[in-house]
Amino acid sequence: MPVYNGAAFIRNALKTLLSQTESDFELVVSDNGSSDGSTEILLETAAADKRVRYFRQEKSLRAYDNFHYVLSKARAPYFMWAACDDNWDPDFIEKLANALDAAPEPVMAFCDVTTVTPTDKVGTFTPFDFATTGLTVAQRLSKLAPLQCYYFYGLWRTSAIRKAPYSYCAWWPDLPLMLAASMLGSFLYVPGVKFHYYEVPKSNLRRVKEQDYVDRFNLLMAIGGLIAAVYRACATLGGPVMGLYAAALVSWKQVKVIPVYLRRRISRGA
Repeated sequence: MPVYNGAAFIRNALKTLLSQTESDFELVVSDNGSSDGSTEILLETAAADKRVRYFRQEKSLRAYDNFHYVLSKARAPYFMWAACDDNWDPDFIEKLANALDAAPEPVMAFCDVTTVTPTDKVGTFTPFDFATTGLTVAQRLSKLAPLQCYYFYGLWRTSAIRKAPYSYCAWWPDLPLMLAASMLGSFLYVPGVKFHYYEVPKSNLRRVKEQDYVDRFNLLMAIGGLIAAVYRACATLGGPVMGLYAAALVSWKQVKVIPVYLRRRISRGA
């Protein structure tokens, strides 16, 4: 669980994690210099539950790097990222772990998604077809490239997700990692359990500012950085041809964004 100023949500997230039906796990927390009371909540929880391993970053990391930090501290055969504003069904870990135990080929298991917002506290079922069982590597990339990366928060084989290359970009930073990870094995759908994703509508600048602590954002440059990061990650595992193929898929996805962005820039200039 990478955390930065999540005091408004973190108690509930910790409760739904630490009360899972599968209790044999440890929760690695990286506090990214929080200043809103999150630190006190986390220290209190770590003192009360020995499964919690607490780390504090004295110098703030980019959000992407904080996510990688908790992965570097993982010691179990399975691993999952847990955002401090999300929630999970009580049997989330148990059912996903059982599914991976029963199927040696998939590198990740995930489930159904509900999207929770500030105005929809209950959550709305979000259709999400991410499963890649039985597909070739090229078919996996083609299917996943257009999708939102909810499955980033699935249950991974730790040895597999660590093989996914570090390839940073400011725009959609999880997409290069996920596409590269899909080249390592299939993604397994597990029915009957839900992941509850908290979503807050944000501008591009706000999203990047919260991730990287910057004050400027250029969408065209960000798209270029995304495409380059996808190429690097996928070429590292599959060679230049697969890197170019993955980059082309992501480029096609982003093409429709550019005209909208340009119209906005022109209208603002006028």
